[in-house]
Amino acid sequence: MHRVIIVEDEFIVRYGIRSMINWESIGMEVIGEASNGREALEVMESGLPDILITDIKMPVMDGIELIAEVRKLSPDIRIIILSNLEDFQYAKEAIRHSVSEYMIKSDMMPRDFELVLLKLKESLEAVQKNMPVSSQAAPPEPVHKENFLLELMERGAAQGQIDRSRLAQAGLADSRPLYLLHISLGSSAEPGYGQGQSVIRRLLEQIWIERALGYEMFPDRQGELNIIVTTELNTEPAGFAWLDFVRSCSEELICRLSTQYGWTATIGLSGVNGQWTELKNAYVQAVEAARQKLFMGSGRVLVHSSEELKAQVPPLEALQISSRQIQSMVYAFQSRELEEYLNQLFGQLAVRRDADLVQIISLELLMILTTLWPDVSRDAEQVLELKKQYFDELSMLETLEQSRLWFMQAFEALVEHMIEMYNSDRNSIIKATQYIQQYYDQEITLQSISRLVHLSKNYFANLFRKEVGESFLEYLTRIRIEKAKTLLTGELKAGDVGTLVGIQDPKYFSKVFKKITGVSPSEYRGLVRKSGQ
Repeated sequence: MHRVIIVEDEFIVRYGIRSMINWESIGMEVIGEASNGREALEVMESGLPDILITDIKMPVMDGIELIAEVRKLSPDIRIIILSNLEDFQYAKEAIRHSVSEYMIKSDMMPRDFELVLLKLKESLEAVQKNMPVSSQAAPPEPVHKENFLLELMERGAAQGQIDRSRLAQAGLADSRPLYLLHISLGSSAEPGYGQGQSVIRRLLEQIWIERALGYEMFPDRQGELNIIVTTELNTEPAGFAWLDFVRSCSEELICRLSTQYGWTATIGLSGVNGQWTELKNAYVQAVEAARQKLFMGSGRVLVHSSEELKAQVPPLEALQISSRQIQSMVYAFQSRELEEYLNQLFGQLAVRRDADLVQIISLELLMILTTLWPDVSRDAEQVLELKKQYFDELSMLETLEQSRLWFMQAFEALVEHMIEMYNSDRNSIIKATQYIQQYYDQEITLQSISRLVHLSKNYFANLFRKEVGESFLEYLTRIRIEKAKTLLTGELKAGDVGTLVGIQDPKYFSKVFKKITGVSPSEYRGLVRKSGQ
């Protein structure tokens, strides 16, 4: 059983998470709960979990602080972040702490949550297959090669030194590393862990015919494969010759994966290194190179030391998304302006070449899409399916250009739907204006009037402005002041007139009246009487 801890300050949310999943059926058990990060660390004193599910915003110690502390305890724990829509400013920091999944609370469905847990379970079991089985009665096991290399790659050598006996036990004493390759398979194929490793190992045996070089292959904690290219200890590599050979083999591997299996693969290739103590740095270089497929394109070899990847990005101002501006353009059916906005946004992302920033911006744009659709669709089930479709499709994209085109199409589909809805909902606005003209003296709010005509509040507000030419509040206030002007021709006190037209506060009534007419209620009455003489 894989052990799970749930950290969330709201009891009802913790209860919901615990009850929505049949934990035993998926091979897991909830071993503890906590309402903040500090409580969670106390729970972990009795044993670390395999999976940590934590909210971001919590009292005492928030989710980001908790994750940082957990990463000090273990780099292996899988972490699922729970968040509300407004918490995106924390997302980038969470990603830097190797968060496995980022889920929006309002979109959590039992099946989706279960699929995320099963995915993490698969990655946990994939790593465990490569770990030696311990036994208290048995003598110490020899160093397991793949586990030893994984430790070096992710944690580095202690004090920059490696015990030569451990190298010997792992069968690596007579070899030295040259390059590290990080293989990132495209999500369109998604082969199983065992299948992917088996296929790549078989192809490498066919491609790697140069006897002077060997290789070691193993998965990292995320289940992605890594290849360490090695040579004999006393062989002095002639840098560029070996680099050309390794690049050529990598390109051949990508080609065969594509032609024989239909898989798209991108390979990040580290700079040259000659010591096992440098393996961690080589892994960082290879992963960073592979991540640049976002900007350089997938299905190719990306070399960390190449000029195109080493190009310096000039200092730039912080990049921000204006959710209000995007929503305004959507509601105004400004497709061309929205297209230009997205082109500029993705152009700035291309200049920055920050993969984490791309992920954050993509999540924000996705949230804007998924919050606008419920405003213009009366089919809740259809909207839910569309949200799932959006998340699935976005997860399949590998390059920045693919993301740009996807968001262009998604927003255009939303605008087209809004245009159709607008043509059918114009009568609702007429009904709303008639209601206001009849019941202006009563309390009327945006929420109550939108509910009356069976439209969402945000959609109604934007549709009202488009159809009437002014906001709901501006229209309501204008109608009330017009009625007040009529009443002021009589003997009623100004304060009583305000009450009769639905504005209870005399001071506020006088302020609004003067703002619209340019004179106070008493001045207006005087002007009317003077003109009537």
